[in-house]
Amino acid sequence: MKLSLLPILFGFVMSSVIHAQVSDKPRVVIDDVDLRGAVHLPESIKRQLVSNLMHSEYAANSNWILEIENKVSRAESEGWPDRENQGYLGFSVTATSKTLRQEPGLLHVLLTIQLDEGQQKRLKAISFRYVGTQPGTASPAPPNLRNLIPLNDGEVYNRDRLYAGLDAVSRAYQERGFIDLTYNVEMQFDQTNQTVSISVELNEGKQYTWGNIKVIGLDPKLETLLKSQVKTGSLVNRETIEDFYRDNQSLLPVHVSPKDVKWQRDSEQATVDLTFDFRTPISP
Repeated sequence: MKLSLLPILFGFVMSSVIHAQVSDKPRVVIDDVDLRGAVHLPESIKRQLVSNLMHSEYAANSNWILEIENKVSRAESEGWPDRENQGYLGFSVTATSKTLRQEPGLLHVLLTIQLDEGQQKRLKAISFRYVGTQPGTASPAPPNLRNLIPLNDGEVYNRDRLYAGLDAVSRAYQERGFIDLTYNVEMQFDQTNQTVSISVELNEGKQYTWGNIKVIGLDPKLETLLKSQVKTGSLVNRETIEDFYRDNQSLLPVHVSPKDVKWQRDSEQATVDLTFDFRTPISP
């Protein structure tokens, strides 16, 4: 009699263990999706997003709400990639859930997604300030920097034009030896007037000069010309190297490129040594 009860008892114990494991790891399943506020998102993108979320399952003890919010943010960016170029700033997404019914180890929910696509804003002003170092004597003055950004005060904000201008600012510094320049952009919104003020923090770093210039395998006349343009002690400027290669392309070996020039930086001395190797590479 005891032997005949063992399989029954064993099955009961295993059933309890399995049930406990399911209960310890409950899951959430999305039965319905309510998408709100996606005014500018194309209908096809909205349908696809809702379809992807419907019946999705997540571990109840995971940060599944954040995962969904990130997924919706990506869909918004892909569906309306020109949003910030049209001046719409302040985008946000909030996802919440409401329990519809519950089963052992499974929670059925209604997912509500609230999108705030922001409001169109115009540029109020762009200003520059220095962090860490003071502007060097050879650095561009702030008014000149502002002229490099093709976005006028009063215009609808445009992200691409702003960052194209900031790239131009970086080049202007790098042409003057500030090859370690970094910048940070801060924005302040005026929700009453729907404007944005932009502050650009600049950290110039050290101003670098050319150090030792080593030239291998070049005609002596061209070597003299090269060293007259890229001089030891002059401010580091990558464009002078590119200009030499471009202007003397017909006289240089066909395989050479400015990208082949070896840079060796000395951050303590703020110098850059260069090695130009014009030798024909040995075939393997």
